[in-house]
Amino acid sequence: RRCGLAFAARPDRLPGPVSLSPVPLVLLPPLAVGAPARFAVFDVADRAELVRRGASTCVATVIGGRLVYRGR
Repeated sequence: RRCGLAFAARPDRLPGPVSLSPVPLVLLPPLAVGAPARFAVFDVADRAELVRRGASTCVATVIGGRLVYRGR
């Protein structure tokens, strides 16, 4: 937490019927002008590929506007 990493989780209740979808739903604070830049970039075509291939596809992570990880 000291480095500015934001933790996200599934909400306690989701709208609609229960689903066994393998696609995770993670909610982060929305982007806003003047807010800290926190994001990751993944080398995938879509969300389904990200779920299939996982976090190893991360090519860059930015926290607080600073590049903290860059894949090679």
